[in-house]
Amino acid sequence: MQRLFSTFPNGLPGIGLLLLRVAAGVRLIAHGAACLTAPHSGTWGTSAVGVMAALTGALLLIGLMTPLAGALAALGSAGIVLSWLPSPTPDAFGTGLAGIPPVVVAAALALLGPGAISVDAALFGRREIRIPQLRRAAPEERSGSR
Repeated sequence: MQRLFSTFPNGLPGIGLLLLRVAAGVRLIAHGAACLTAPHSGTWGTSAVGVMAALTGALLLIGLMTPLAGALAALGSAGIVLSWLPSPTPDAFGTGLAGIPPVVVAAALALLGPGAISVDAALFGRREIRIPQLRRAAPEERSGSR
């Protein structure tokens, strides 16, 4: 799992990634709730899309398994925008060019990672490595001359 994350930026870049995660997560959770609560959402496909959107949105929101959740969110959003996946509202993410930003944001999160303010950073983040000091022998002790 460590190989999925290269760095966990903190400071302003970390806050920027948090804002991206919150924006994408809230939008996906709202779409998932709409899929699951819509009056004509009794189909299996719409329910599956709703569960997947809500799950990936929640994972992005807390920053857990962010590269995987971002990739799934990007694929799902693209599927909804291109009408490959069922949705209770025909323009859930916008029509035409307006539907591209959610796909791009989710793909960016998949590529950039979660940032320092996330569960992933707490689980797999930077660690302090302590290397113990070795006691070095004096030059007289090494050469054996006395």
